[in-house]
Amino acid sequence: MPTPKRGKRNTRYGTKDFTFETDMGFETKLMKSGEVKALVAEQTSAMAGRMVKAAPRGPHVTTDLYSIKKNIVPYIEQVGTATVGYIAIEENDRARHAMLQERGYRDKAGRRHAGRFYLRSVLQSERVE
Repeated sequence: MPTPKRGKRNTRYGTKDFTFETDMGFETKLMKSGEVKALVAEQTSAMAGRMVKAAPRGPHVTTDLYSIKKNIVPYIEQVGTATVGYIAIEENDRARHAMLQERGYRDKAGRRHAGRFYLRSVLQSERVE
């Protein structure tokens, strides 16, 4: 095998029956590609949609700007060599009740209200065993 050009080192993976040879750093090129970014965006927005669907709705007929369902937003970001998807909850400072609905709370009279754990249930349904 001839000596590779500078910056184009080859990497070999394999066993005695199979050999996979590629240029060094192909993982970085793959993770920065548009297809991976589109896949991460699709999966993140689908999970955010399931969270919005599972979120409790208020007593109102229509959802207002401070409701839980309006404050679950997906974000896609390039971090180093990887594309990462985030789901932000409670972006708006006035919509503080989303996490109270998740974990439970005590009202002014001291009565305990159990949490609904809607975010946790969506995340657990996404786990791959």
